[in-house]
Amino acid sequence: MSYFVRRAEQQLELAQQADHEQVVHAHYELANLYLDRAYAPVLPVDGTAQAA
Repeated sequence: MSYFVRRAEQQLELAQQADHEQVVHAHYELANLYLDRAYAPVLPVDGTAQAA
């Protein structure tokens, strides 16, 4: 399991424990960002791509 997936799970746990609506929302937003990062396509950095 990747770092970002683990962090998303932690954020979901924190959201479930939170009592304030805005705090819950913030944890869900962070979880979504971590999941976006976990499953984003990997793009080569400029100058590192090899010519075919």
